[in-house]
Amino acid sequence: MTVNSRPVLHVLGMGSMGALLAVNLLQTTRTEVIPLFRNTEKLSKFQNEGKSTISIRKVFLKEAPLVSAKLVRSYSPETFNDDHIENLVITTKTYQTKEAIKPYLDFITPETNIILIQNGLGVLEVLKDEVFVEQSKRPNLFQGVIGHGCYQDSAYIFNHAGNAGMKIARLPWDDNMVQHESVLKQDAVDNSLVKILMEKDFASIFNTTHMTYQEMLLGQLQKFLVNSCINPVTAILDCDNGEMVDYCKDIFTSIVEEELNILGLAYRPLFEYEDHYKEQTGYPNLDVKSTLNTESMVSNIINLGCVINAKNSSSMRQDTRYLRDSEIEYINGYIVKLAAKLNLNPNEAKTNRAICQLVNLRLGLNRTRAATGDWPFK
Repeated sequence: MTVNSRPVLHVLGMGSMGALLAVNLLQTTRTEVIPLFRNTEKLSKFQNEGKSTISIRKVFLKEAPLVSAKLVRSYSPETFNDDHIENLVITTKTYQTKEAIKPYLDFITPETNIILIQNGLGVLEVLKDEVFVEQSKRPNLFQGVIGHGCYQDSAYIFNHAGNAGMKIARLPWDDNMVQHESVLKQDAVDNSLVKILMEKDFASIFNTTHMTYQEMLLGQLQKFLVNSCINPVTAILDCDNGEMVDYCKDIFTSIVEEELNILGLAYRPLFEYEDHYKEQTGYPNLDVKSTLNTESMVSNIINLGCVINAKNSSSMRQDTRYLRDSEIEYINGYIVKLAAKLNLNPNEAKTNRAICQLVNLRLGLNRTRAATGDWPFK
């Protein structure tokens, strides 16, 4: 849908990443960004208390400038009156995706473009098996892998703590497509969602890269490994990313080594694909095996997570501080589930299981403290 020939982008989940994306799009493109809230109470609060305005403070810059943007339209399921959703960005928590998208399913068609910009893995399976079960009615699906660090400062102000980038690619509904020739890039070049996210000014400031599915999957697994280390460990320790830079190598090594053993089995087609990649696509070799190895990944995780995003407070730490359920089951918990699905010995996932238990312990402890006395985080 367009208004006065302007492209329209609906955003489901106006948290840190949704806000960061919205403000940058409104500053650099003609796109109308429309947030979709969970209920009328949250919508009313945004419109009345927040004046329909969100702000990003670029704390990664010395001056920490504050950039604000007003959103002309916003909806909840009860107030939604657009006739169709053409482009939808989903930045909700992974475990909220199914329930969050359900009220808007009548406005989603096979021509709708949906991009997932979330932590963790497993949402594609939920969408395929529980939401878009009928193949003929499935929308065009994309994945965004984002490296920017951002966390909430106050109700409608967010801190952009680390300026990195975002990879986007078309996702296949068919699991076997990973072995196919450079699929899903060329047919998405003229896609309206791709055009918005690759518009010159936005792509430049947000460092957006359009990839093939295979390239993106490699990037997604890299980001997954970053999240599986940074998010739970900062939540357990209740620290900013950069505070643990000198002490985290050993625990990160244990997490990554265990995960790569399991991911190598679960995503075997990707690891086997690189031998055929250049011949079939003309693109440089993916170098999956040299990228996804313990030593280089731990080094990259420390650099991206603890150096580039040193001032960031991870989303999982924020969740445990503010007593919200975390995404641990879609990150380290996903590895535990994969190990079971692959019929591996439970000890093959013992580190990730312990990490899950410790995050849940931290959340439970915080909730107990909040219930029995003053709690500084509201």
